[in-house]
This record gives sequence, C-alpha cells and structure tokens, in this order.
Amino acid sequence: MLRFAVDVILLLKDLAVDPRVPREDKLVAGAAAAYLVSPVDLVPGVIPALGQLDDLAVGVLATRRLLIGAGYDVIYGLWRGSEEGLALLLTLSGVQE
Repeated sequence: MLRFAVDVILLLKDLAVDPRVPREDKLVAGAAAAYLVSPVDLVPGVIPALGQLDDLAVGVLATRRLLIGAGYDVIYGLWRGSEEGLALLLTLSGVQE
C-alpha cells in the first residue's frame, strides 16, 4: 500500500507540470493543496471525524479532477507503478480507458 501511495504522489507531481493537463485542473489541485496545509478549515479539526472529513473530501475531489482532466493516455504515460496499481487508480478515480 505504501508503494502505491508513493506512485500516486509521483504521478500527481508529474501531472502538475505536464503541459497536456488543463491549466484550470492544475489550479484547482494547487488551491486544494494550499487549503490542506492551511491552518484555516471549513470544519474545525476539534469536531471529531468531521474536522478531518472536509480535508479528505477536498483532497479526493481535487485529485480526481486532476486525473480526469489529464485523461487515460497521459496517466498511462506517466505512471511508474505496477499495472495493478494503475488499474486501481483508474477505478477509484473514474478515469476511462
């Protein structure tokens, strides 16, 4: 699982600088990253479970948008992990071949 997480992080880094990925998707991903490291939250972290769920939702939605915007061919070309990992990523994100 750790290897898969590293592969996804490397893919996201590569997508952020790839010219084939739409600029607006990169901006959304950048704004989400800034929100995640910011001390300001929509739902305060002191509220059990809900405080972390907003961060999770922001991260997942921004990542999904970036992957869908990139498309299968770009993701396939940049993916460094296993075929099984790629299949899992595509399934979870909803990217179609």
